[in-house]
Amino acid sequence: MNKTIPLGTARIFLETIGQVVYFPVWWYTRGFVSVLGFVGRSIYNQYESLGLGVWLKNLFVPMYGINDWAGRLISLLIRLFMIFFRGLFLIFFIILFFLLIIGYLLLLPVTIIGVLYHLLGILGFLS
Repeated sequence: MNKTIPLGTARIFLETIGQVVYFPVWWYTRGFVSVLGFVGRSIYNQYESLGLGVWLKNLFVPMYGINDWAGRLISLLIRLFMIFFRGLFLIFFIILFFLLIIGYLLLLPVTIIGVLYHLLGILGFLS
């Protein structure tokens, strides 16, 4: 009799069980590092998109080449205004991504608790 099919089936079954057991470990190690990398890149991309570095670098440079004191003052005030509001926008995105990280950390336990709760309800243990 050919033993390939039972051995293959057993191997697939054991690998599936191993992956199910390893999944929570992966979720909080490699998966979490991957999420942190995504968040870091996203925050840096948002910083670049808002151009905060350019605004800060040119804070005391007069706009449109107007070098009198009124032009310098107006340029400074406009740039401070823009830096303030763009900074607030960046802080909003940082808070949003921080909530994403907290959601990622809570997603697995909440999902497991929900599945177990409904499974016990279906089986009649919660009556």
